Amino acid sequence: MLIWNLDNDSIEPGQWIDKKIQVRRCDISPTGTYLIYLIDHEEYQPSRIITRTVISRPPYWMDLAAWEHENTLFGTGGGLFDDENTIVLNVNNPVEPLSGLPIPASVKIATVKTGNDYNVWKGQINTLLDHRLQREGWAEISDDKFVAAETSGITHRNPNPIWAELQHASLELIVPKLWKKAITNSTSLLRISFYHSEHRKNFDFFYIAKKDKKTKLKGIKWADTDNNNRIIATKEGRLYASKVLGDGSVDYANLELILDLNPQQPKRILTPESMKQWV
Repeated sequence: MLIWNLDNDSIEPGQWIDKKIQVRRCDISPTGTYLIYLIDHEEYQPSRIITRTVISRPPYWMDLAAWEHENTLFGTGGGLFDDENTIVLNVNNPVEPLSGLPIPASVKIATVKTGNDYNVWKGQINTLLDHRLQREGWAEISDDKFVAAETSGITHRNPNPIWAELQHASLELIVPKLWKKAITNSTSLLRISFYHSEHRKNFDFFYIAKKDKKTKLKGIKWADTDNNNRIIATKEGRLYASKVLGDGSVDYANLELILDLNPQQPKRILTPESMKQWV
C-alpha cells in the first residue's frame, strides 16, 4: 500500500500484504485517515470459507477493526465510508466485530445489502462500486451503440450446454454499464464496466470524450480525476497523471509517468504504534 499525494505527486510507501484484496469493495474515508478493505478467502474451514472486512490506517494494513463473514461470491463484504465516522458494511446480515479490536463510541456502523442487486449473468456484480462512483461524481448514462461497438467481441458467452439447461439465466446477454464524469463543460471521462462470468474477471475501459469525439485510454486499468482537474490513472503497475502545461491548462490525454512500481520488492515494514490506534 502507498499514499499518493495528489497536490505534489509525492509518494509515501507503506506495507505489503500477501493476501487477495477485493479492490472494488474497498473505500477510503473523506480525509484519507482510514481504509476499509476486503480480504478474499482469509481462511478455509471444513464447512465454509471465511473472508474478512478490515479497517486500517493507510499506508498500513494493520487492523483497527475487523468483521468475519461468508465468502465473497455473491457480493458480500467490504464497505463504504458515509462520512469520516460512519462505516457502511456490505453484508446481508449484521455481524459483530472481532473481539479485541474495540471500535470507538464516536464511530457508527451501518449496513447495506448490495447483494440484492447482484446479477452475475448480466455482468453486474459490482454494486458497491456503483455506490462509490455515484458518490464521487460519476453518472450512469446510456449510449448503446457506442458500448456495443467497444465490447461486442468480449460480452458474449459460450456456456456448457448442460449448464445452460440447468441455469437458463446463463444465456442472458451481458449488459455493460457506461459511466460519465464531467471534467469541463466540453470534456468528460467515460468508463465502461462489466463482469464476465466465464473469464471470471472485471473489464474496465476508459475514454476521454470531447464533444462528439471519444478517445480510448489504451491499457489503462483504472482512471479518475483529481482536485487539480487532471486525469489520474494506473497501467501495468505504473501511476500516471495528465500533463499540466505552462499556462496552467491540462492536456488530458497526455498521461505522464509519475512512478513505476514494478522494480519494488516486498519487504517487512512494521506498523508504528500511532497507526494501530483510531484518531
